[in-house]
Amino acid sequence: MVLAVLGTILACIPGLVIVGWILLPISFILGIVGVCQKDKAHGQSIAAIIISIVGTIVAVIAFIFIVGHAFSTALDEATATSTSTSSSETMTSDEKEAADSGDSAGDKDAGKTRENPLPLGSTVSTDDWDLTINSVNLDAAAEIVAADMINQEPAEGETYILVNVTATFKGDDADGSIPLASIDFVSAEGKSFDSTSKLLVAPEAFDSLSTLYKGGSTTGNIAIAVSGTDVNQGVLAVRAALLSDKVFVAVK
Repeated sequence: MVLAVLGTILACIPGLVIVGWILLPISFILGIVGVCQKDKAHGQSIAAIIISIVGTIVAVIAFIFIVGHAFSTALDEATATSTSTSSSETMTSDEKEAADSGDSAGDKDAGKTRENPLPLGSTVSTDDWDLTINSVNLDAAAEIVAADMINQEPAEGETYILVNVTATFKGDDADGSIPLASIDFVSAEGKSFDSTSKLLVAPEAFDSLSTLYKGGSTTGNIAIAVSGTDVNQGVLAVRAALLSDKVFVAVK
């Protein structure tokens, strides 16, 4: 039964989905074995079977959400790249001069493109959420590997980064809400990486499952595996809530 509960929880956490999918069928099989044994109480075995079935349904829903998010990220990146390229080609000399001189209108556009990200430490906000990017460790392999035995050394050409964030709920929902923020690393080449790119357990991981009420906040780390690029040249693509607009934030 414990495996079934754990599998259900892990199947809903980006980056730990695979572990959840492994534990759920194991708990189902163990539950059946337990029910078939004579002269033993079958309560926990039956519970394990039921929870593993329900957990599988929940895992499928979570998987669809994760895949949908990945697809949305890829589509948004393609659109953002196309838009920024078009804007650069059509910008007049006067507009370029205004941008170089720090025109105030340019500040209002900060965060809308990868070329003009918000500074590290910025807060991305919606009506209900504030998400602050506290820090980014661009060389966190040693820290991540030491955090959990499931974490492997990065492959050749691969880098582990650690993003520390704080989510604060400021909505009026009496039932509260869970922080469904998403953070991707976008390379200079335009490729996106997120916490589902590789199974990593972050030290002091960001808690996206606990309900927060108005004024409540949670702080934690998100681990991302990045390969084939110079992480110093990338940016973060941040959504403070599930359906909110994407905002770009510098990594240093």
